[in-house]
This record gives sequence, C-alpha cells and structure tokens, in this order.
Amino acid sequence: MRRTHDIESKSTVLARVACALALRKSLRRHVPIYRGDPFVLALIVPEETRKDFERAFLDLKMKEPALSRVDAGFTATSSRGKVDFSDVRAALRVHDRVVVFLDSEVNIPSFLVAAADKIEPVHAFDAAILLDAVKEVHEVAMDPADAARMMAYPITDVLSALRRGRSHAEALRRLKTARDSGRDNGVPLLESLSGYGQAADWARSLLADIDLWREGRLPWSDLDAGLLLSGPPGTGKTLFARSLARSCDASFVASSIAQWQSAGHLGDMLKAMRATFKEAADRAPCILLLDEFDSVGDRTRFTGHNAQYCTEVVAALLECLDGAFRREGVIVVGACNHPDRIDAALLRPGRLGRHFALSLPDTAARKGILATHIGECLRKKDLDEIAAATLGFSGADLAQLVKDGRRKARMKSRTVTVDDILSSLPPATPIDGKLRDRICIHEAGHAAAVIALDVGRLMGVAVMDSFRDGIGIGGGAHFDREARLQTAEYFRNSLVVQLAGMAAEAVLFGDHLEGSGGRNGSDLQRAADIATTMVAQLGMGGITNFMAAETIEDLDRIRRTVPSVNQRVEKLLADAFERAKELVKKNEEFICELAVVLNWEGGVDGDRATSMFDAMEKSDAE
Repeated sequence: MRRTHDIESKSTVLARVACALALRKSLRRHVPIYRGDPFVLALIVPEETRKDFERAFLDLKMKEPALSRVDAGFTATSSRGKVDFSDVRAALRVHDRVVVFLDSEVNIPSFLVAAADKIEPVHAFDAAILLDAVKEVHEVAMDPADAARMMAYPITDVLSALRRGRSHAEALRRLKTARDSGRDNGVPLLESLSGYGQAADWARSLLADIDLWREGRLPWSDLDAGLLLSGPPGTGKTLFARSLARSCDASFVASSIAQWQSAGHLGDMLKAMRATFKEAADRAPCILLLDEFDSVGDRTRFTGHNAQYCTEVVAALLECLDGAFRREGVIVVGACNHPDRIDAALLRPGRLGRHFALSLPDTAARKGILATHIGECLRKKDLDEIAAATLGFSGADLAQLVKDGRRKARMKSRTVTVDDILSSLPPATPIDGKLRDRICIHEAGHAAAVIALDVGRLMGVAVMDSFRDGIGIGGGAHFDREARLQTAEYFRNSLVVQLAGMAAEAVLFGDHLEGSGGRNGSDLQRAADIATTMVAQLGMGGITNFMAAETIEDLDRIRRTVPSVNQRVEKLLADAFERAKELVKKNEEFICELAVVLNWEGGVDGDRATSMFDAMEKSDAE
C-alpha cells in the first residue's frame, strides 16, 4: 500500500515541478526580484494548476535566497464565483516585494493595476519545461519529439498520463484516447446536411478559418466564435452543433441552464456553469452547445423575489463568455426556441453575435435530409415521392421516419424500400375539396399581407396534401423579418399579417374555419400575444406601465387578470382584423390566383408569389 501511495504522489510532484520551472522563468524575467529591489509582479496562472503554482512558489522560496523575502498574494473565489482580493490587498500593504497570483485577466481591481509593475501570464508550459520536469521527477530522459507531440494536449492530461513505469509512447496513446473520447462521431459531417441555409454558409467559413488557425496563420480573435440558433423543436439545432464539431475535428460539450440549476442552490449552479466552460476550454478545440439558451432570460424583464437570482445568472454567463473560460479554441453555440427572450448583452459581437433562425425544411431540404439518413438505398424519384409526402415534417420527424422504415426492412431481412418508408407515415386525412379551397385562400391571405405591408421577405407558401396525426400542418406562409425597425406600426402590421388568413376566409367565404385558433401556435394565439406585448410591455397600446412576461402563459395570465390590458388587446385585434379584411378586398384577385396555384401545385416560393403580386399591382396602376 505504501508503494502505491508513493507512485501516485509522483503525478502531483511532476505537476508541482513543472509549475516551478515555469514560475522560475517568469520570475527571472523580472530584474528587480534578483536585485533585491521593491517590486509587485502579478502573474495570471491557469485555474486548473493554481494550487500547484502556489506550492511551487513556496518550494522556490526555500531554494532561492533572492526569494526568501518575497511575499505572495492569493485570491479566493466564493461559491458564487465572486473573487476576493483581501489577501492581495493585505500583502501589498505589509510587504514591498510581492508576487500576486491571479486566475484571470478580467475584473482586476484598480488598486492592483496601480500597484503592479507588470501584469502578465505566467510562462507557458512548453516542451523544454516538460523534458526537465520528467527528468527531475522520473529520472528518465524523454525524447524531445515526444514532448513536442504532448504539447498538443491539455497540460493537466499530460501530467496525468506521465506516470512512473509507463512508457512515453503509451502516455501518448492514452492522451489520444482521452481526446478522442470527447469527439462526437455518431453524426454526419456538416457538409452532408441539408436545410441550414445561411447557418451552413457561416459554418463553411468557420471551417476554413479553423484550418488557418491550426496552421498558425490566423489569430483566434479573428474567428467568429459565437452563434445563436433559434427555431421550433425538431429543426436540427443540436444536430447542427454536433455535426459542426465533427467537421471541425473538435470536441463536443453540451449543457443547459436546467442542467446547471439541477446542481443545487445559486452557488452550486454558478459553479456548474463555470465547470462547463472550463471543460470546454480544457478540450479545445471544442464546440460548446448551450441548449434552451432563452431560459437564461432578460434582465430588463426580471421582477419579484427571483429577480436577483436571475440577474446573477446572466452576469455569470456574461463573465464566462468574456473571461478566463472563453479561451482559445472554444466556439459557443446557443440553441433556443424564443430568441426575443434573451438578454441583449449576451447577443453582442464577441459573445453570441451571430443569429440564424431555422425553420421547417422545404422540399429540397427534406430530400437532402432523407438522402443523408437513407444513403444510396433509394432512387432520386423515391426521395422525391417521400419528400412530397412529408410537407411540414421537421428534420427530427424525418429521421424517425427513416428509422421506422429501416426497422420494417430488417424484419423482412432486406434493404429498405420506398414502400417501407411511406408505410411508416402516420395515418393521413386527405386535404381536398372544400377544405383544401379554404386552406389555400387562408394561406394566400397571409402571403398578401406579408407582401403588401412589407413586414419581411416572403420565403414561400405551401398547402399540405393531408393531415397526419399531429405531424405537419395544413399549410403555412413563411417569411424572413430581415432588418425591419420594431416600431408600433410594424407591430400593428404584424397583427394584420397574423389575422389575414382568417380575414381572407371571412371575406371570400363568409366565415372561417376553426384552424385560425383553438391551440397554442395558432394565428389568434400569436396575434393575442403580440397585442398583449404591445400593451403591457412596449408602451404601444395606451399604457406606459410594464408587466413582466416571459412565456405565453404569462401573457395569457395578464389578459385574464388585468381587465384594462385585455380591453386594449381586444381593441387592437378588432382594428387589425378590420384592416386585414380591407387588405383582402383590395388584393382579392391576387389571393384567388395564388390560391389556385397552391391548390394545383401545393407550394409557391416567395420570389414567384411576390412577382405575381407586383405584376397585378402594376397592372392595376396602369
């Protein structure tokens, strides 16, 4: 047992000796130390080796006479992440020769900035230090080439892998195994995925930049290393991050606010948050996915007894994005459903400065997704048939569909066929006849309002062939809001867009179907939430008060419990519905023609629909 203890202690000794060698090089660069002059030197040391540096300093004090009268100042960090500089302040008041050890270069107090002759990182661990430390502790000579190869791995992993009695070749093998354990190879390469649009363009640019960074031709500060992905569930946000990591040959780390909160009280939660960022930094290059990113909230909306807690969470997350844990080689990807609920400071350049909104895949994207999951088992026309039958399916829905089809093929001991896939679709209720006529008019009404009111760029309009047990939708008009100013007029126009489908049915058929309301995500629910936000939070509906709301349930509660707000919401919605009906009457010819095309073809891209609208508008003017 004694021998085992001695062997295990060598790893700790090796770390301390390596730290002492790095520390000695830093101290010898500072001339006043060895002349006996007064000085204050602040050294930033890696958090994971901080204790080893503190012990190494005490060892050097005993060995080198020039350091015998040098005092050290150490910081302490509370469970909530607050840094205490009391020991540093005391050391500076009592002693005139002081070395200060810091964990981070951020939030250094002004008194230390004023006192220090230099504030700089401690000498980096390099191959020369590793060679000398191994020779001193293990009493063996290491091949310089092996030492150079080990410098590609986290130093804490290197010091753990190097153990007495283990060959350096075996240590290298174990280091590679440890690094590969953080690689996510269970997903396709990002280059093979479909349906990501501008996000995919951003990723391709990032891959090229990472190659330049690895070659030493581009500093990490020039990389675009922060991204927010938003969109409904199933649109592939997590898959994007995982595939990006594989394409970058980077590690993948995933976490979320909920996962951090499960650690316990606020102090434990903040500790878990910092541990996640530290893990990503240790595994660099690394893609760090922060799921449910909108749950962190917005400090401008925090109220009540949880406000202080939530504010501290946002502040800690900002520190992690900016500070010591955001080291070279870490790309942070946030994923959320509601980007409007995120604190604006988190989305500034240098943090998560890029934002791409993902939507349900169009026909071309569905074919690409299917091809990725199915491979070369099916012909192009088979993929076309499946893609046409899955309008409204998300990427996750398509993946599950292929999985179900493969299961059927396995039961018959053969390769998957198009019939296996199609027979795995949920039972369908056809959308035809009068129902289809109604839905086509409804979606054409939305499209007309988007174009006429210029609330964004129309991307496309589609009507499904069937309903499939909760998967998919009857139809949809999709548009990109682009860079529109969020004025009161913009929000009032947005209300008209939401109600234009119902208005088109009312004008052209005399009434409307139940599909305009009845559930979350319906036109009426979205319109009511927009109107409630205008009245209760944005000062755009006759009330200048502010009422906090972060979810659709919060907005619903405001309508039900604050009569003055509900009355104003009703007025906004009624006015918007009347405007929507007038818009439909003015553009009835376009709506009817677009509805005919939708009925026949099932879908129209945004450019084509906009061209149809412009042509009719020009014809009317002539």
